[in-house]
Amino acid sequence: MIFPRSSALATGLIGLTPLTAAFGTINEPVILGQHNEHEMVTRLAFQCPSGQKSDGVCFEARSLDQLAGYHREVMGVALPGAGFNGAVGAPDTLDPVPEGPEAHCDDADFVDVPGYPQSRKEANTNLQKCVDHLRARFRQAWVSAEMLVDERRRIRPGEVELTNAFGGDCNFAFPSLQINVFARAKCSTLEGFGRALHGVQDFYSHSNWADETDISKPISETNPPGLALHGTAKFLDLRASGPIPDDQIPYNLTTGCFTIPDGTPGSGDCAGRVTHHALNKDHGVIHLDGTFGDAGPGSPRSEAISRNFENAVRVAVQSSKETWAAFREHLREQYGTVAGNLMICALVRDDPIKDCRKRMAVIALDASSRSGAVEASGLQVQIAQEFKLKLSSHGLDRIEVMEFAEAPKIVHPMGFPESVTFSELDTKGRTNIGNALDVAIDDIIQSQPDTYTDRGAVVLLTAGAEPENTKENQELAEYALAQVERAAKEGVRIHFGCINPPRPFNDDPDRSWHECAPGHSIIPAVLKTGGTFAYINHVAGRPDLTPAPHFISTIMSRGLTSTDEYEPELTRIYPGITIAALLSAEDYPSKSLFYPASPSERINITIRDRALDGQGVANGGGGCFSITLRDRKLDDLKIAAYTSCGTEPLMLNYEALQDVHLLVVAELGDPHHPQQEGSPSPQGVVFTLELSSNMPAKNETSTMTTSSVVSSKATLKMTEEAGIKTEEFLTSETVEVFEEAATVNGTASTTSEGSHTVSGGDGVTGSAMPAQEAMVTGKESMAGMEDVYVTTIAGNFSREDADDIPDLR
Repeated sequence: MIFPRSSALATGLIGLTPLTAAFGTINEPVILGQHNEHEMVTRLAFQCPSGQKSDGVCFEARSLDQLAGYHREVMGVALPGAGFNGAVGAPDTLDPVPEGPEAHCDDADFVDVPGYPQSRKEANTNLQKCVDHLRARFRQAWVSAEMLVDERRRIRPGEVELTNAFGGDCNFAFPSLQINVFARAKCSTLEGFGRALHGVQDFYSHSNWADETDISKPISETNPPGLALHGTAKFLDLRASGPIPDDQIPYNLTTGCFTIPDGTPGSGDCAGRVTHHALNKDHGVIHLDGTFGDAGPGSPRSEAISRNFENAVRVAVQSSKETWAAFREHLREQYGTVAGNLMICALVRDDPIKDCRKRMAVIALDASSRSGAVEASGLQVQIAQEFKLKLSSHGLDRIEVMEFAEAPKIVHPMGFPESVTFSELDTKGRTNIGNALDVAIDDIIQSQPDTYTDRGAVVLLTAGAEPENTKENQELAEYALAQVERAAKEGVRIHFGCINPPRPFNDDPDRSWHECAPGHSIIPAVLKTGGTFAYINHVAGRPDLTPAPHFISTIMSRGLTSTDEYEPELTRIYPGITIAALLSAEDYPSKSLFYPASPSERINITIRDRALDGQGVANGGGGCFSITLRDRKLDDLKIAAYTSCGTEPLMLNYEALQDVHLLVVAELGDPHHPQQEGSPSPQGVVFTLELSSNMPAKNETSTMTTSSVVSSKATLKMTEEAGIKTEEFLTSETVEVFEEAATVNGTASTTSEGSHTVSGGDGVTGSAMPAQEAMVTGKESMAGMEDVYVTTIAGNFSREDADDIPDLR
């Protein structure tokens, strides 16, 4: 429709007559019969999955607002005219008048009945006018895109901003010109593309391409034949030029003749012709999940056959996607792959300055004898292949492949990921991690000397550093540490994968096991680059475990480079990957990790304090830290809490009987032993968390989206009769506590009010929420939900001076 969204529109709709018509542009169902159909079609075509970044095809929220427009509602009720038309609605905007019939593919009407006022040839001529107009808008878009990047193929900040002093919503109209050539490049590009998209969508709404005729009535200008086509029209490939080939236009194709007033039968210039009113599928309710509400009003064609509206929308969505795909391809052809992809990224991303980077990554593979001895060669190649798949295949990202032992060897120089292949490693010689890092950092800087900062990353895989038992090996360790610290200064992230030797599933926990040795103080130094440190575990007898994709997923979710998304609020835990985390008073006082547990899943969690084991901040500063297990489904309901002040690992066993999002929160400090006044503050803690499960490895996507139901062994049903609350235990629950020594650093533990204080091993204390208390807490936090669930938990601690934990049967 023609009307702009404005506050004045809500009070001025009555009596206004539209000058042209299309899929609806505003949300005014009562008088105009519109449900912002253009916006909804565009959103269906280009919306990103909820909460996800753009993949280079979908549009992020603010950018999609500019293309599709937006409407406003109060308690589910549309505010007429409130919102923003967006680029796709621009042809319906008064500027000072809407665009003509060629912008909507009107007037290409024809019915093969005697005496019809317009011939097939004349109808084709009007269709050609529409297609030529849309081609011109398409050209407007790709010409405007040139200003998105500078001569060095860097995005121009002032041309893409949507939120700062340059920003706010785009202005998609300029009086009398119907094009704002003075706008920011992102706005000008979206304007041209959106105006082209409007006509593409209108073609299916205003024609009989996808619809069916009313078979109860004879074919006529008020009931033209329907083509019922489900594919898209080839002539709407707007990269083409010249006349539309005759074989692309079905003989019985018709659009509607438009004039004012628009009705059936036609009047004035549309007398005796198929009118827009008779043929359009403009009005109907579209939901963003792809479902539909009522069709109409004001659309006799879809009111007679409701699927006509639905079919028109579906093919319009598909054709919109194809138009966008053609536009992306044209940008790459016109400006080159790298510049074209930067332009595309600038259009779909809300923060393109940060997100549209040209990342430079080096993956360094350990080809030393140590790697061969612990069977790490094949796993490294799997990880490298998985990493390659995560990089952009359209020219933004570059990757270098290095193999190293005593000296590094460049296998593939810095280049596009699609050109990289991997082969089996020839393992021999000693390990020199420092040399590999030195060369990798240099190559990142040299490959992009002006813009490398915060855009580089080294993914280093190794079976371990040389043991620091000689002066020479100690120097190697110091050299490696110096290179990691250099990377932090240069803005290059280090992602360090230490590959553990194989160990059998269900191994004896008391049997000594050789762990990969990363080298002195490497762990906190790696974490300070913003990178990832992880032990990658071989587990014999568990072919379902997939450490390669899990390690790479951990890296990518944290952020490959500093221009990627910063470390997420929650870090996903994977079986087979032992993740390291840094706690420090100033920068990282807490760390949250999560794991989606499934019904009947038994989980073992091992947490090791690395701060007092040669890996600590400032050469082993260390301190106490607490671990709290929570249930995210029940508003982060506290399950159990523990404190570690020593080197003994904390080992927890957890069983889930229903799906649960298990949250592990680590915090610096010791709540059981508050810091004495005047005593030095702990400098920091580095800890690692390892999780093993009795279940096969899970699909990352499904577990992250379906782990919403809390686990339980007991259900407490709360009822209230005659003002008296009663409790009915529907199943049984036991909180298990291992019987072991009851000392904490030589001091007996005490019972804190409302919980059961437990202790174990050197420096490990803990409290398990009593089952009944956990239930009541959960009941309160769930704000009236009837069923409350709790969990089963056990750990390497023992109970002392604690109340009996009830057996709820």
